[in-house]
Amino acid sequence: MKVIKSIFNFYLNSSIHVALAVVALVKLTFLKFEILEDNTYLYFSFFGAIVGYNFVKYATISKLYHKRLTKSMTGIKILTGISIVMLVYFGTQLSMDTLMCVSPFMLLTVLYTVPIFPNKKNLRSVAGIKIFIIGVTWAGITVLVPILYAEGTLVLDVVIEVTQRFLFIVVIMLPFEIRDLKFDGKELATIPQKIGITRTKVFGSILLVVFLILTAFINELSSTEILSTVAITIISLLFLWGTDKKQSEYFCSFWVESIPIMWLFILVLIQRLFG
Repeated sequence: MKVIKSIFNFYLNSSIHVALAVVALVKLTFLKFEILEDNTYLYFSFFGAIVGYNFVKYATISKLYHKRLTKSMTGIKILTGISIVMLVYFGTQLSMDTLMCVSPFMLLTVLYTVPIFPNKKNLRSVAGIKIFIIGVTWAGITVLVPILYAEGTLVLDVVIEVTQRFLFIVVIMLPFEIRDLKFDGKELATIPQKIGITRTKVFGSILLVVFLILTAFINELSSTEILSTVAITIISLLFLWGTDKKQSEYFCSFWVESIPIMWLFILVLIQRLFG
């Protein structure tokens, strides 16, 4: 059991799980917009997520990770090194336009960690904006860039999808904000710090209602789109209200981060049943 748990913890701590969540959202975009891809961008986003998240988490190891990661850091460094090589390899297969579109979101990731602002601040330490930076980055990487990668145009449906994806990411980040209340300094001014846990859940619920309502404005709305959006809204709502300051070790790091994978699974299942 110890071996299995160690492997599972490495899977989570090395950002493989969150990278699969990113890939799931990219694939979701491809399916929703009926894009026939060659998987190059999927691989690029997978390895990019590993590199980006490990850079953010371990460039300066936070209190949350320090105690449990000292033994596995060597393996994480090796995986990150391999991922950098693979990221460059698949990056060379993307068009210059795609790379130019990705670059602002890569820059946001760097600025999120590297202290370049006055008083040695990074974007993460700027009060109140952390969760929204993550939402913008994920929405860009998983919707906007895939559409441009496939040489699509920014029609209304794409704008709606980007907005929905941003709202979705912000909502599933709220359980992490609640979990990290005991670790985050007051200067971060996170949403739970400012309005409390219960109001944070209400705030997330309102965002999910907006997320769901936006579906009605999609031009080419299908029954699979409606059913999958309703299903993932309910699932996200259940996880949001099931979040507490004291939670199991894997509640956020595995289950909440699995919600994008659940969304992809639900969409594929509904398409096969009713498509």
